[in-house]
Amino acid sequence: MTTTVPRERATASAYHGPVPREDAARSVRLVAVAFGVTVVVTRLYLALTGYPQIGGEVYHLAHALWGGLLLLAGGLIALAWSNRWTSTPTAVCVGVGSGLFVDEVGKFITQRNDYFTPLAAPIIYAVFLGVLGLAVLAGRARLDRPRVLAYSVAVRSKGLVDGPLRPDDRRALLADLDALAAHPSRPDLVAYATALRPVVEAAPVEEPRDRTRPLVAGLHRAEATLGPRWVHRILLIAGSTVLGLLSLVGLVVLLALWSSDPDVQIVLDDRTLPPGSRPPVLVVASAGEAVVGVLLLVAAGALLLGRDRIGVRLCRIGLLVALAGVNVALGYLDAELVVVAVVVELALLVLAGRYRTRFLTTPP
Repeated sequence: MTTTVPRERATASAYHGPVPREDAARSVRLVAVAFGVTVVVTRLYLALTGYPQIGGEVYHLAHALWGGLLLLAGGLIALAWSNRWTSTPTAVCVGVGSGLFVDEVGKFITQRNDYFTPLAAPIIYAVFLGVLGLAVLAGRARLDRPRVLAYSVAVRSKGLVDGPLRPDDRRALLADLDALAAHPSRPDLVAYATALRPVVEAAPVEEPRDRTRPLVAGLHRAEATLGPRWVHRILLIAGSTVLGLLSLVGLVVLLALWSSDPDVQIVLDDRTLPPGSRPPVLVVASAGEAVVGVLLLVAAGALLLGRDRIGVRLCRIGLLVALAGVNVALGYLDAELVVVAVVVELALLVLAGRYRTRFLTTPP
């Protein structure tokens, strides 16, 4: 009675596991960017316009509804069309739609539908970090396994149907075919790759043209002209110093929390904390801000002394600590402040990244 059927079923079921897409990291990063930009722009717009409501006296068309419609649109695009370009509009719709939806999470977790509840900002920020984490994991997925390579070949082969292949797509497709043909564990897929390779080699290739290349080249020339190394370093030192000093306010708050002086008072959200009280969220946010401030000031000092590699590394570490951890607690205390902090910290992180790319890519 013990036949090979269960084993065959187990083997067949192994062929139906999830397969990572070759462009998954790019798409999920796009979702994260669209999500973050949507939340920041939405909150800024509402604050500047006095939180207007659409719908009159009876109805209220919350922006979560528009988010739901965009999420639906993104799903329908992914289900309705097979073109390779569908991943981009799908990612944008999912990012913007989820940003509009999650931005109103305060209304869904409180009895009084409180958009401004302190817990809303940490939840929004945690979702943003979760999507970024998925993007990082997607970028580390193994793409050299036979099934993954075969899926990648199938997706890239759509270019054969749509017309002349772009040179980059042709090179990537041939590389996947070579890698797939080198896996003796799947002779069926080896035969598939061997049969498809002549088709790809014989397919017409379009003339290389990159409409964004002149723009990118112009931006690089402007960056080289307006931002030589000494200017870039000064901007990085100034940004690290200013943000570091502002972050050291956390150290002042920590000292005040443990001060025995009755004249020392801490005002939080228009209310004075009782003497001796130490709210855990405030302690965590203040301690984190103090660590970030020290890291950024040490980074500025290292840059000022010409220790660029150490300075850039410490600057990036401090900013990542702020972005990945401190801002979650800070958002509970002041949602508007954390939005400003995220924008400034991301700008400085990009500045540090560009400095490393431009000037520190060669061995010291």
